[in-house]
Amino acid sequence: MRLPVMLPPATAERGTMWWVRAALGASGTAALGYAVFGFLVHVPLVQLLGLAAWLAAALVVHDGVLVPLTTLAGGGLSRLTYGLRPLQQWIVRASLLIGALMTLVAAPLIRAQQVLQPDGPESGPNDTVLQGGYAQALGIFWLVLVVAAAVAVAAVAAVGLYARRSSVRKTRP
Repeated sequence: MRLPVMLPPATAERGTMWWVRAALGASGTAALGYAVFGFLVHVPLVQLLGLAAWLAAALVVHDGVLVPLTTLAGGGLSRLTYGLRPLQQWIVRASLLIGALMTLVAAPLIRAQQVLQPDGPESGPNDTVLQGGYAQALGIFWLVLVVAAAVAVAAVAAVGLYARRSSVRKTRP
């Protein structure tokens, strides 16, 4: 099935909105060009090559590791939440996504805290480096997130059950 090509009418004039969009597009393109030019002028070639290598590695890690892992996790999650309603599945998926993002933010802090704490007989914790119990806070966060998601899934189930029972009562004579 071919979709029709949607073109503006032949009699259409360029109104105010077209000019506003054109001006915004031109100013955005000019700002981007200025930023790229300034970046290329002020950053040494060695750092540009390092940045290119980092971006290439990020692309490989994303496409070679993260995408397959999230695809497998999504398939497993679909099997795990098979009996749930779509809203309940969404709650579970959103909770796991929020937890994964929070872990992604906290993991480098936890690792840095482990590396930067001095070891030795007379050394105590360094209060100037990454103050806070990030590992404990992350554990508490996950606990609260799991409980909140379970309560939300149960509440949606209860509302659905109440709605089904109410509709059955209304249809009886």
